[in-house]
Amino acid sequence: MNGQRWILTLLSIVFNFGIEIPIASAQNLTDQWVEKAAGPLVKNRVVDGLSIGYIEGKHLGIVHLGSANRDGKKANDSTLYEIGSISKVFTGLMLADAVVRGEIDLNAAADVDNRAGIWLPSRDNRSIKWIDLSTHRSGLPRLPSNLVLTDLKNPYRNYNSKKAAAFLNQYELPRQPGASQEYSNLGASVLGYLVAQQAGRSYQQLLQERIAKPLQMTDCSVSLSKDQRQRFATPHDKFGSPTPPWMFSNLPGAGGIRATMQDMLRFAQAQLTPPTGKIGEAIELAWKQQSDADASGPAMGLGWMIAEDGQTRWHNGQTAGSYSVLFINRKLNCAVVVLCNTAVINEIDQLAMLLVMKAAGQDVKPGPDKTSDHKSDDLVIDAKQRRRLVGRYQLAPNFIFTVRDRDGHLMVGITNQPTQEVFPDSPTRWSYRGIPATLEFKLRKTGPATSLILHQNGVKQTAIRIK
Repeated sequence: MNGQRWILTLLSIVFNFGIEIPIASAQNLTDQWVEKAAGPLVKNRVVDGLSIGYIEGKHLGIVHLGSANRDGKKANDSTLYEIGSISKVFTGLMLADAVVRGEIDLNAAADVDNRAGIWLPSRDNRSIKWIDLSTHRSGLPRLPSNLVLTDLKNPYRNYNSKKAAAFLNQYELPRQPGASQEYSNLGASVLGYLVAQQAGRSYQQLLQERIAKPLQMTDCSVSLSKDQRQRFATPHDKFGSPTPPWMFSNLPGAGGIRATMQDMLRFAQAQLTPPTGKIGEAIELAWKQQSDADASGPAMGLGWMIAEDGQTRWHNGQTAGSYSVLFINRKLNCAVVVLCNTAVINEIDQLAMLLVMKAAGQDVKPGPDKTSDHKSDDLVIDAKQRRRLVGRYQLAPNFIFTVRDRDGHLMVGITNQPTQEVFPDSPTRWSYRGIPATLEFKLRKTGPATSLILHQNGVKQTAIRIK
């Protein structure tokens, strides 16, 4: 995630530089304080809506702000949000549960008969182990090269286990598994699929059976019922701009889970005080540090990022229209959850960190700053330069980019796909938000752009101007 390094640095400052952390016996967080801290995000039209939950000792609180859907309805405890990459924590817990049940050896090669025919590559006589997939040390890339970006607002909809198998069966690892960390959505997706295949279930079935039902997370799910869809928070790629929720084929393990704040606080409470039985044993195994921090990345549990204090477990998640953060610290006896239906980044991370610092007894002022999640927000490209980019660019007969300048906003449509705004990194490079893709326009000294290059998943594809 974009905010991972920033969060690790701030956690290091908070927890490692001589600041004493009291156990959360006195109540530092209140609903009023949280509302004052988060309110400017809605008032300043940064986010459409968000829900904040916290546990501090025996005290629990939930605050809902802004609008949950197109009708302007405020969120409540049963509003469902996309939790994005926090799904990886659930996938890690499903792995831990399989280990506790004796179904999987954590340090064995992640080989299991499966319907898709997925077989993981190896290098230098070292196979990819289950633990490698959950700690991002498999050597697999962040995204597979055959994930074709045909729907910018729903990139994973058509990517299934068969396509993953096709990629993995020809992929050559750049290094030995276990050697270093590289954050991999592909690795987490495949992990969820293989753990479910080992159990003879779908990911959805295993999630319900092994996590949601034991922890009484009644709405935690990948697929939604009619009632749940009515309670789902409308995603927004920016304030006031609704966007479709992300859909996944049969590889939801990296980012496909939806949940309510009530669900997430039950999950957080179970991490602070694990219940008895196999689910409690699995929680402890996933919580345990499984890999050390090094130059390539932080220490990790199974799915959990571990801050430099050694105590705080956390993860964040982003889709094209949602953002989420989860922090848990057993020493503080504290948890913070923020679920937002707008795809901003730094503001939500900063809000969550502010709450963690307040719970730690720090003298912090409520009210997040207005720092943008994109440096390019301060970059203004003049109208004359934007006009040089306007036009139609053909990548394939049925894949044409249509670029328009709409009231100072550069809008890009693709054949049979919705139009989206792109944002300037420079006068010639413009990036999507929530989607790892950039457009690079090729210009002569004068006149309109002659072509654009789509940068996606390390692959460059050139579209030639046709009009």
